[in-house]
Amino acid sequence: MPPSSTASAAQARWTQLLRHDRLHDTRGGRASHHPETGRSEFDADYGRLIFSSAFRRLQDKTQVFPLAKSDYTRTRLTHTLEVANVGRGLGKTFGKHLEQLGELPYHLTSDDVGTVVSVACLAHDIGNPPFGHSGEASIQEWAGRHAASLRSHLSEAEFQDVARFEGNAQSFRIMARLWDRGRLGGARLTLASYGALLKYPQGSGHAVVKADCARKKFNYMQADAPLAEQVRQDLGLTSQEQGRFARHPLVYLMEAADDICYRVVDLEDAEEAGLISRGHLAEMLRPMLPDYLSKLSAKELQERSISELRAQAIGDLMRAATEVAKSHLEELREGTFPHALIDALAEQQPELFAAFEGLGAAAKSEVYTDERVLQVEYAGFKVIGGLLDELMNALPVDLGASDKLSASGEKLLKLFPPKYLQVRSDTDFCRQVSGAKAADAVRLLTPYERVLAMTDYVSGMTDSYALNLHRTLTGVRLP
Repeated sequence: MPPSSTASAAQARWTQLLRHDRLHDTRGGRASHHPETGRSEFDADYGRLIFSSAFRRLQDKTQVFPLAKSDYTRTRLTHTLEVANVGRGLGKTFGKHLEQLGELPYHLTSDDVGTVVSVACLAHDIGNPPFGHSGEASIQEWAGRHAASLRSHLSEAEFQDVARFEGNAQSFRIMARLWDRGRLGGARLTLASYGALLKYPQGSGHAVVKADCARKKFNYMQADAPLAEQVRQDLGLTSQEQGRFARHPLVYLMEAADDICYRVVDLEDAEEAGLISRGHLAEMLRPMLPDYLSKLSAKELQERSISELRAQAIGDLMRAATEVAKSHLEELREGTFPHALIDALAEQQPELFAAFEGLGAAAKSEVYTDERVLQVEYAGFKVIGGLLDELMNALPVDLGASDKLSASGEKLLKLFPPKYLQVRSDTDFCRQVSGAKAADAVRLLTPYERVLAMTDYVSGMTDSYALNLHRTLTGVRLP
């Protein structure tokens, strides 16, 4: 039976939303799948990420417990892999639903939808600085301390990029610009993958609206606004005002995968670390468990492995999030649904939502306030803020054409990796910077670009590298 006109229109819309051609690609005419291997362009995105150095660095970046000694405790890398697995499952189920409705483009499969979501999941934390969310806060605090100097040399929107520094925006910057500094499009992922990554599709100059899931933060720096706009245009995402546009529908699935994983597994790590008891965690997970587990006595439930309870809870939350997505399909397709899928459970499954919120409350009161976590997070403020203070000597925002760097600034600049000065996707500019002496290269950058060079460098560090470099530059430990 041929699809209805409504289904045909929806299928055409999904064809645009799931474009497999690449951002600023010069080849063009790519087939969605390789004719011999069957490998899709989305599979190629997945491979690019997995084999990248930026992805590998996540193995030494904090999830909850910074610089943890136990190999059981999750890092950003293991968290990201778990999120990608959950995201793939959500995407495949959602893709199967589109297929049953006759809306999935004929050249794609439900597996392809799952791969796009998993790619976005792999990239979602790749821009996070060292020491978890306190790393973002430390960069923001540094900008506040230097607000007078920064504001006098940057536009207000440029200043907000660093004053509200956001790991999500840095993730897009890495994937769309810094991956390959000399060419437009950076990693040149498929357009669908970039769309699924833009969780907060607006720049730092736009107001925060906590009630709208797409406006709680921002997802691109001012320098990268043209790249975000290119993604918007190519995917046909609705412009809502200058520099702000509708979400891609698969963002909701990526967001749900992250919400589900960190809320459940942060507490699993906390139980292993002795911050909460096994019995307490088991009881918090009880409302998310199937009957054969939820009907057990407290003693019997406590005797089951936490990994079994965690897996069942995640599965239940995935099923619930999928039902929300199905019931709001048209709003998701147009990016107008104002709630995260998990938050929408408050109306559709209030008991499950209450249990999920209970996990978050327990994490805030019993895990994130633990002395061990707070001590290292505080040290992270000193490390990241201290590194940026030192780098200001080598990359001063107020450096004039005839000004000279200080003696210490010149020495530090010689230690600064030259590639971080290549802040523009311009082959000639990158060649000019790489061929110049360090002090001359700095003058080729605008004040805003010098700030970006510093935050690009520091945010890309691992926890251990940042700590060791800070000790070296401040003379605490000599190499």
